[in-house]
Amino acid sequence: MRTPSQHILFIATEYAAGMRPYADTIIHSLWQQGDHVLIVAKDDTVKHDFDDLPADSVTWVDYPVSKLKKLAFRFRPSRLIRKIEELVTEHGLQLIYCLTGELVLAGSCKRLQHLAPLLYTIHDAVGHDSKFDGPVSWLKHHLLVAWPQSRLIRMTRYQVTNSKPQQQLVKERYPYHKVYYAPFPTLVTEVIASGDARVPELEGAADGYILFFGNLQLYKGVHLLYEAYLSHPELQARPLVIAGSGYIYFKRESDESGVTFINRFVDDAELKDLFSRATVVVYPYISATQSGVPSIASYFDKPMVLSDLPFFRQTCEGYGGVTYFANGDIDELAAAITRSMQSPSSTRTLYEQVYSSEAMCRGLNEIIGSIFA
Repeated sequence: MRTPSQHILFIATEYAAGMRPYADTIIHSLWQQGDHVLIVAKDDTVKHDFDDLPADSVTWVDYPVSKLKKLAFRFRPSRLIRKIEELVTEHGLQLIYCLTGELVLAGSCKRLQHLAPLLYTIHDAVGHDSKFDGPVSWLKHHLLVAWPQSRLIRMTRYQVTNSKPQQQLVKERYPYHKVYYAPFPTLVTEVIASGDARVPELEGAADGYILFFGNLQLYKGVHLLYEAYLSHPELQARPLVIAGSGYIYFKRESDESGVTFINRFVDDAELKDLFSRATVVVYPYISATQSGVPSIASYFDKPMVLSDLPFFRQTCEGYGGVTYFANGDIDELAAAITRSMQSPSSTRTLYEQVYSSEAMCRGLNEIIGSIFA
């Protein structure tokens, strides 16, 4: 445990989508008087997330608007680095805790570690399976995501991950690093828990649907769920709802009766409506290093179907309401969904025991305490 005089600078530069509740939960759970929060905001809607903290302990940095300034910010975020140095020096902050990947800090991590120890959160030690629409898209991903991510993992000494398989992988690759494990924080914010907004695309639609929620990316295996649903008539007794923004990377059938795409950003206030009306939630990922998505489904007490990836097994094994299928096997996926719907059971215990704030705080405080020691 840290003493009241040991202060942290919490940094979140990728404060959007799933990273937003991730950082929000950790900051609110660990913050103590004398700490400081620095957030890079892409729009003003997020700027009330820390109204409950002293105003002088939260610094907002606006993300550039123009394409040229965005590109400059990704590779030379001079204004951001100066602000970090200023905060650490003026407030006597003794640990820099990077929460959301911080790709923009890849070229500056060595410099920052001269200021104070830097605790870096590893979200993806191995890049996700992705589908690119051409060489330009691939190059953009390599320069803006893959390269800075790899450099940050190589260059930071203190690291934390929420996946034990990922912790082991990084330890093997970089034996000189201090790589810690901590339980994944819940992604359920107060807005999600109490949200009262309806999903307009589902107005008048029947409840009891099969649900996928998340960004549409290849590694999440949405194409497997789509194909399983359309090729197995037994599933079509219930609707399929695929909710989340992103390019629909797979070929759609001319007849997709029963399927509803909500291809946009789904606001947190809509998630209670979206999840409460589902019968089963499916995460057919083909790869995953770590993820907090089971926290949302289990908070709303929904049965889940998961691919048998090591992370999902490690996190959810032994809890009721979770059905696994062999990764990539469409027939097994359909059978698992059928079994889950025929014998649904509660997943609330999973939420209470795995995603409790007590377990997360205990783990993170032990890690931070060891760095300060």
